[in-house]
Amino acid sequence: MKKLLLFLVLMLIPLTAMGEIFIDAPVPEDWAELDTLRITVFKTGESDCMLLESGGECMMMDGGANKWREDLRNALNARGITHLKYLLNTHPHDDHIDGLYRLMQYGFTADEFLSPFKESFSHDLHSRTVKQAEKSGIPYRQLFENDQLQLGNATLTMHRWEDGSSINDKSGMFRVEFGNASALLCADITGLAQRYLLANLPAEELKADLIKAPHHGLTACAKEFLDAVDPGFIYMTNYKTDTPAMVNQAEYRDIPFMHSGSGTITLETNGTDWYINQALKTF
Repeated sequence: MKKLLLFLVLMLIPLTAMGEIFIDAPVPEDWAELDTLRITVFKTGESDCMLLESGGECMMMDGGANKWREDLRNALNARGITHLKYLLNTHPHDDHIDGLYRLMQYGFTADEFLSPFKESFSHDLHSRTVKQAEKSGIPYRQLFENDQLQLGNATLTMHRWEDGSSINDKSGMFRVEFGNASALLCADITGLAQRYLLANLPAEELKADLIKAPHHGLTACAKEFLDAVDPGFIYMTNYKTDTPAMVNQAEYRDIPFMHSGSGTITLETNGTDWYINQALKTF
């Protein structure tokens, strides 16, 4: 009986310490000496444009709409970035792919250009960007369900509803893991896609510390999907005025949130805690 009680007590003790999320707080003084993951969500209105950095490597996940191309180029130049490990497009809509196309035109290089869509996928923006990648000497690689990418010590795993009826349905959703920290970057997955992924993925693949609201937060998440993720923070790649349902959902659940339309958001973790800050009204 004592052994059984001891076993039950041990089962209740978490295997890893749960981290904290610090909002509008500077990172610790020794942060630069640590192995960290940084996600920078650039101020690109209603579009996705994210820089991920870890272990001396960096990648772009989408590049925002065309109107922000000069801001993005200047932001990367200011960071001393001219080469990236990956240029990754979650789906070929202009508010996700245009910035990547422009970066290649501007002379930025990468080890690979990645997409969940096949190289020959018939879509003007996709075809144009694939041709530019070839012209720039950047190899193309299609990603498939459960494919993993390594960026420093961060691991990105792609999940996707390949048989969805729209391009947004078929967006690549990426789970990012770094130590015990996690984020779910949902591209533009629809409510139908959220329910498909919920039904077909193990619970641990959805549970995450942070979530990028699907489709810029234009609509609320499927309730069951957000239940499964159970995030401690939500960010929306949009303006607050355009996301009333998602804002209401976050406020009802008492989940803190930010909008990158108001200014660039930086999310940093040491594998346990997250520090989240926003530079209001700046790129």
